[in-house]
Amino acid sequence: RFTAEFDFRTYDAEGVILYAESLDNTAWILLALRDGKIEIQFKNEFGTKVTSGGKAINDGLWHIISVEELEHSISVKIAKEAVMSINSPGTLFKQSQGFLETKVYIAGLPRKVGNTLVKQINPRLDGCIRAWNLMNQGHSGVKEVIQEKQSKHCLVAVERGSFYPGTGMAKFQINYNNLDSAEDWLINVTMTIRPSTDTGVMFALVSNETVPLALSIVDSNSSDSQKIIVTIGNIPVAQLESKKLCTPRKVLVGLLVTKQQLELSVDSHTDRSNTEQLSTLHQAMMANVVTYLGGLPDVPLGATLVTAFYNGCMEVKVNNRQLDLDEAISKHNDIRSHSCPLIMQ
Repeated sequence: RFTAEFDFRTYDAEGVILYAESLDNTAWILLALRDGKIEIQFKNEFGTKVTSGGKAINDGLWHIISVEELEHSISVKIAKEAVMSINSPGTLFKQSQGFLETKVYIAGLPRKVGNTLVKQINPRLDGCIRAWNLMNQGHSGVKEVIQEKQSKHCLVAVERGSFYPGTGMAKFQINYNNLDSAEDWLINVTMTIRPSTDTGVMFALVSNETVPLALSIVDSNSSDSQKIIVTIGNIPVAQLESKKLCTPRKVLVGLLVTKQQLELSVDSHTDRSNTEQLSTLHQAMMANVVTYLGGLPDVPLGATLVTAFYNGCMEVKVNNRQLDLDEAISKHNDIRSHSCPLIMQ
């Protein structure tokens, strides 16, 4: 019968932990998180079921999770204590010549499965799993896959936030139109950053092959500070210097832009500008812009001043909405959506 046990740690509220299916795809079981709580969905020859229970476990602490198929039910335990018992007539997976064979997917779904679930879910999950025991065979099969992939290794200690390793970016489609006026738009970005390197693009708007707006960190001439700059195209329109940013402390950065004015704030310092370059930005905003966090796609040389990927922790709010990297149109695989390396101060 199907069994799985492991230690699990996450700050993510929704995503697939484990999905297993029969070789002929007729039966399957899904173990997932929704609103931070464990959810089970399964299908066998007798029908489908979905249920959830227990407390929210997306608190960044380690939890022992076990799923076990019993004779007439499926039992789910957290820390060895039962939180769900789901009636299940018949077995989940049929044996073939005395063996039970299944295909197992961790932290995601095979492409074809999405629409066959009982209840739709965003499969992307940022978490950490250790002490694997699948089908009472320990970590056999899992270890070999994970050992070779550095990006799949767990961070030793984590805190809330998103971590950009300096190798890629996330892409969003965001509507900046101000509903009060067809001519108006508003860009209101607030972010908490803890950079690990001194140069990189944190936030950018891209229109075709132009970069009508970018917010970046750059190295300054002084040995104990960096600059945070705003560029329209390749022209700097606002900048503030900040004491050494690559430290354990987190820095609050704000960018507020309308067609009349641009305001950059870093901690308690502010730089305002009503540069004529805003007309260039206005033209782009009237067309179509794509939002990038942590870097830029390939743009022509000279389109903007900074093209390096951002490396470090960053949480971003745009027009009062917290951006969840699990909801990005696309995201580099190495970016961790909900966990940052914890730095002991």
